[in-house]
Amino acid sequence: MENYLQKLRLCFQKCKKYGTSLNPDKCAFMVFSGMILGFIVSKEGKLLDPNKIQAIVNMPPPKNS
Repeated sequence: MENYLQKLRLCFQKCKKYGTSLNPDKCAFMVFSGMILGFIVSKEGKLLDPNKIQAIVNMPPPKNS
């Protein structure tokens, strides 16, 4: 936990140094996984969002006009 807080503190210091702001509505801390740019990211790596896969599977086949 202390290591996590040190890294978080360093991240905030870098943001302040370079004038970068964070949107609190888009930030999540102390989570095990999260959705980022259509991927589920966790300590195991990144996975495709099952909802996006299902949307492609359910897509009707193309038709020639």
